[in-house]
Amino acid sequence: MISRSLRRHHRARLKANRRFHWGRDLRQEPKALGQSIDAPCSCSCWMCGNPRRYFGERTLQERIAIERLREELA
Repeated sequence: MISRSLRRHHRARLKANRRFHWGRDLRQEPKALGQSIDAPCSCSCWMCGNPRRYFGERTLQERIAIERLREELA
């Protein structure tokens, strides 16, 4: 179980790293800064979110695994 101090440390570290995450300074917007920590993606559209959900794109690791499976079956 992670301690409270370590959680606070990581939250402060992420706040510092993601201060300019969405192309603007989020220091004056505490709600937006908190959102950038919990969900760094600003929305779930096809451009910002997961393109695999919308287009079925595969990662390199998935493509290699699929190719190896095809070779084994052939």
